[in-house]
Amino acid sequence: MVDVVIVGAGPAGLTLGCSLALRGIDCLVVERGHHPRPHVGESIMPSAIRVIREIGFHPVVEAAGFPKSGGVVYHPPVGFDVALAYRDFPREGIEQEHTYHVDRARFDMLLMKHAESLGCRVLEGVNVEEVLFGEDGYAGGIRGSFAGEELFVEARVVVDASGRATRIGRQLGLRREHPTLHQFALHAWFEGVDRGQRRTASWTHVHFVPEVRGWAWRSPINDTITSIGLVANRDRFQASALGVEEFFAYGLRGNRKLARATRRARRVDELKGEVSYSYALERVCGDGWLAIGDAARFIDPVFSSGVGVAMHSASSAAERIEAALTAGDSSRSAFLPYEDEVLATGAIWDDFTRLFYRLLPGFMHLLESKEHRPTLMRMIQGEIRPGDNRETLDELRSIVRRVEEADQHPWKDELLDFPD
Repeated sequence: MVDVVIVGAGPAGLTLGCSLALRGIDCLVVERGHHPRPHVGESIMPSAIRVIREIGFHPVVEAAGFPKSGGVVYHPPVGFDVALAYRDFPREGIEQEHTYHVDRARFDMLLMKHAESLGCRVLEGVNVEEVLFGEDGYAGGIRGSFAGEELFVEARVVVDASGRATRIGRQLGLRREHPTLHQFALHAWFEGVDRGQRRTASWTHVHFVPEVRGWAWRSPINDTITSIGLVANRDRFQASALGVEEFFAYGLRGNRKLARATRRARRVDELKGEVSYSYALERVCGDGWLAIGDAARFIDPVFSSGVGVAMHSASSAAERIEAALTAGDSSRSAFLPYEDEVLATGAIWDDFTRLFYRLLPGFMHLLESKEHRPTLMRMIQGEIRPGDNRETLDELRSIVRRVEEADQHPWKDELLDFPD
């Protein structure tokens, strides 16, 4: 019997393991794969630095030598770029002006070792087949296999951190695909990418690609390798009648600055894809269990929110789990404050993302305004607080509505047809 068993050793599960271990709570993380494991590179959101410091992981990240990003550069298909430095929009509790681009295989491996150093146990190679529920309806452990043998783990609380596998969400029939977001992603690593001006060479670069109703990211993984990904509308891909490789190349040519940056680029690994990735669970907690990170919901990679959201949800879950174990009450009601927070912040991400895709020029218009730029930068940095972002979202919605109602408008062709 352990206090907490965590299914999944990604950033969510391992951050939770660190947080619980620091609280003196006995926890076991079980993982199907083995670290290091391949994963798309990621730009860590500045707000995630707060959690990284909270669990004592910051010195490890600094020592790892990951490329440092000082901001974001947005590249419209025509017109001027918008470069936004993090130092111009300081956040409380984040005592640095940069964040990191990480090779997730290394980052997750380092985080696992850090969790173990704090006393969290990690068992790799475990295939979890089901979460076990007692006659009272409470989750009480897991059943799986390890090294060819059946494995049972009893726990007072079960946490699903299995990412897009959504172990408990699928088992209980709680997973729902997003009704309107139908994007997919293609990504690979390249050498020979022109990173541009020295001041912003290591920053995150976002290129808008109207031809595919989407955008592309460009971020360094190390001194020579650059991660490039294309996020596109599935209908556009199907209508193009192109193969995956051809469509990816077509997308990179859809933004002239990205085409110029990649004209001498050479791909160094296989092209990978992510499909049907916009989903959410109807509820993210129950009697004896919680879902965190991507196991609870995933909306879109547009603001590099994956790791940041995962770490924040893990930190929030740790507080509720500690309170539940102390009170001897692991009922759903004990975890509802966690669920309320996840659903509230998730609704804002959802609203923002749908409006972003509905009218890409509208986002750029607000980004160029002095009035709304600070709010947008808080969101881009991962600071999602219910109530703080309503004015900016309402303005973006108003822009969409004006374009929608106009007989003629230069952005009319950019307007996606799903409701906001």
